[in-house]
Amino acid sequence: MNAAEKTTKPAAAPRLAVVVGTFNRLDQIRRCIDSIRRETRAPTVIYVTDAGSTDGTEDYLRASAAPDLVPILAGRKLGQAKAYNDVFRSLDTPYAAWLSDDNEVVNGGLDVALDILESDRRIGMVGLKVRDKEGPFVKAPYIGGISKAGILNVNQGVLPTQVLRDVGYFSETFGFYGIDPDLTAKVLYAGKDVVYTRVVAIHHYRNWPADRNTPEWAALQQQHRKSESLYAAKYGDFGRYDLFYWLRRASWKAARDALGPKFSLNSHKEFNGLLARDWHNTIASRHVSLLDPWLTRGKPYHLRQSARPRRLPPDPDPAAVLALQA
Repeated sequence: MNAAEKTTKPAAAPRLAVVVGTFNRLDQIRRCIDSIRRETRAPTVIYVTDAGSTDGTEDYLRASAAPDLVPILAGRKLGQAKAYNDVFRSLDTPYAAWLSDDNEVVNGGLDVALDILESDRRIGMVGLKVRDKEGPFVKAPYIGGISKAGILNVNQGVLPTQVLRDVGYFSETFGFYGIDPDLTAKVLYAGKDVVYTRVVAIHHYRNWPADRNTPEWAALQQQHRKSESLYAAKYGDFGRYDLFYWLRRASWKAARDALGPKFSLNSHKEFNGLLARDWHNTIASRHVSLLDPWLTRGKPYHLRQSARPRRLPPDPDPAAVLALQA
């Protein structure tokens, strides 16, 4: 009996579809798939969309195909958003998740997210708390930045498939970088709450160039600047006239300045039950209640963001945005 025949089959109809994109990262996609299977009790099907790998990934996926592992061999780079969306549009599972091939599921993270979603229907997306194991952010207890609109972004997440449909999936305008912050904003402004798992759910083996003087690093930074410009063009006015938000941010900055080196966002020491980064994300995020540490006490999630539904502007024209910067 070969390895593919030994693959554990779902005992029931899948509740969760996990979509993972990959390209020439055979060892990492193996680790990612193994971790999903090892850490997840809920019936799950994994879709791996490959962009034409030449390192043996396609052969591995063909040989490993099973009821719980479906290869999507695109054969070329479609762009991250389109590659994921092509799979999302075909899903019939109640819940969907997106991961990257350099992710490893830990602490039963996907099961935790499903339990959260099923315990409270007001929650429209669960951010899987991510900790970097490689790269420049390994000192941080977890990653996740606050956008220019004051939203605490989700890097990897789980949400009801219907919510994903309702908000129009990933934005293909953003293409690669920026699709996660945009999706977070769309879910939040659709009137659904967004939360973070309290425990780290993903280990991230960040594939960034070690040498910042390389063309690869320059290209990476250019992609980041492009996505930030598109995001600012779309959401730049959100929160601009929110006086209370700016007062709380200014007060928090003054408090941090007063504490000086005693306060580090990357500290792993708890203050009244929360890490420094938790306090920062609670106070500096526009849509997290200042009472969140007490409202979510004892729950498997925290950093709950809530917003009134609002009409979103269309995606900006990338060419026009970049032309304004030239």
